[in-house]
Amino acid sequence: MNFSKKNHEHLRLNIIYVSKNLIGFLIIITLMTIMVSCSNEDSDSFIPSASDILQTIDENPTEGQSLGTVATNLTGTLLYSISSQTANGAFAINSTTGEIFVNDPLKFDYEINPLIQATISVTNSIDTATSSVLISLNNIDDIFSFLNTSQQAYINAQNGEWIQVTEDEYNLLATALYLVEKTSTSDEHYNTSESISYDSGYYTYSNNNGVDIAPLQYVFAIKYKGDDDNVTDAKVKISSNSISEGFIDLGQTLPEHNAGDKYFVLKGNSQNFNSTSYLGISGRLAYVNLADHNFKYRFGDSEDLTSDWTGIALYQGLTTTVKQWD
Repeated sequence: MNFSKKNHEHLRLNIIYVSKNLIGFLIIITLMTIMVSCSNEDSDSFIPSASDILQTIDENPTEGQSLGTVATNLTGTLLYSISSQTANGAFAINSTTGEIFVNDPLKFDYEINPLIQATISVTNSIDTATSSVLISLNNIDDIFSFLNTSQQAYINAQNGEWIQVTEDEYNLLATALYLVEKTSTSDEHYNTSESISYDSGYYTYSNNNGVDIAPLQYVFAIKYKGDDDNVTDAKVKISSNSISEGFIDLGQTLPEHNAGDKYFVLKGNSQNFNSTSYLGISGRLAYVNLADHNFKYRFGDSEDLTSDWTGIALYQGLTTTVKQWD
């Protein structure tokens, strides 16, 4: 076949055209392949994550106090839950928002759990992420934190002063502080239904019923029953010698108070003994006559108690081996 110059030129142009379009097509295919590959790599490299919560707070927080909210890169409808926690029941969580709350304030006790941890799980039904919660506690004055009505009086008091508190505050301290024991009188005997008598004179008393102060215990509160108003001379006593000898003052004189059941806390007590000790009280006390029980007594503010009476003097102390106050 014979081609003219014109035909040769036409063929050359067609080849160039096809070549250009083929190169463009190949470029497009290559770019699309790269894009798809990158998209797959992005999809394959997605790692579900959730933020941790690290906080330091004072011990004895309030129930429902917020501790933070778990953030996550998951999308869609999310479900948050507590997978584990080192102090069972300490935390609660909003299953929709991921906000963490104090559930049981008593678990946030420095003397028991100075560090509380939890693991949080969040899922959107496809992916799951986990978060760590770590709450460190500051050690504060536990007596102060559990007082309400009497808190300001406690703040104003000096170490060694007794502060009058309410019955509710006394009972809360008895249950909320760590390793609390009751001394001198059991709840059963203090709340007796037996007939109650009252001394008209000022005596020093010490119950001899085996409910003594164990070694290394600090006394931090007392309650007693009396029937005098405007009492200004009542004192708490303690002896490391015996149930009847060597009583000294524990703290200052009790603040002025009236008849009935009265409750007091001692600020800043740092005195304890290596051996068993005995709690006494000087004042005008109520007592019950009970067989198989007796208390020692003596008229006046006395160091040694020389007389016995069959029954129980109605006073009770709270003690602990762990000093949980300033």
